[in-house]
Amino acid sequence: MRKKIYLKFKNFLPYYNEYGFKEGYRLYKKLSSSNLDNIHVYGIKHPINLRKKEESDIDVFKQVFIEKQYMPYQYKNPKIIIDAGGNVGLFSVLMKNNFPDAKIITIEPDDDNFLMAEKNLKNYSDVKVLHKGLWSKEVKLKIINEDASKWGIQVIEDNENGKIEAISINTIITENNFDRIDLLKMDIEGSEKEVFSKNYEDWLPKVKILVIELHDSMQKDASRIFFETLNKTWPQYRLSVSGENLVIENLSI
Repeated sequence: MRKKIYLKFKNFLPYYNEYGFKEGYRLYKKLSSSNLDNIHVYGIKHPINLRKKEESDIDVFKQVFIEKQYMPYQYKNPKIIIDAGGNVGLFSVLMKNNFPDAKIITIEPDDDNFLMAEKNLKNYSDVKVLHKGLWSKEVKLKIINEDASKWGIQVIEDNENGKIEAISINTIITENNFDRIDLLKMDIEGSEKEVFSKNYEDWLPKVKILVIELHDSMQKDASRIFFETLNKTWPQYRLSVSGENLVIENLSI
């Protein structure tokens, strides 16, 4: 009995630390229930929806709203934000509530994740949700691990059998007439190796802050290629770590 009470208290404590007893307990009870629709988070304008059968949704929620792995104060009031690997849209929700004037483009290749991201972001203006995968060029992509958790979806290039459209950052910049990207968040499960391998020369110098999770366990040498490209392209930068992410500021802009 004591062990069960201790575990419940331990699980509740991060909610209490972040939101206080009343709001923290309400949120903790909601996420522990069977109904994950219309989750109200203090400071977030519109309710959030998660999938009960997809455990990774709650893990992503905790990363964003409880563990605060993405700290808005680091991002210097961005006006143009790209969220690559948007999952169910929670990073974009956080950014839109902290920076309501920002234009956000959210990119997500998985069908179910994309639909959830659309649902979570439908009430926000100046947000585009693209059902695509980020790549170095426009090709067709295929998911290679259909049975994986929804926050670990990997894609490969497959122009014959792939059904997912790829989009490059160069294309995003051109189509939206961006002259710079204030904040680029990238959590694309190993595809960063492709993105930073080629066709980066035009867009990477235009990025002010890059928030990235590297996945060497999914793509060998992903980190090596990333840092080789960054060191060739950004003469000066500042790097910090936030949760699973690197936060890198381009000091040349």
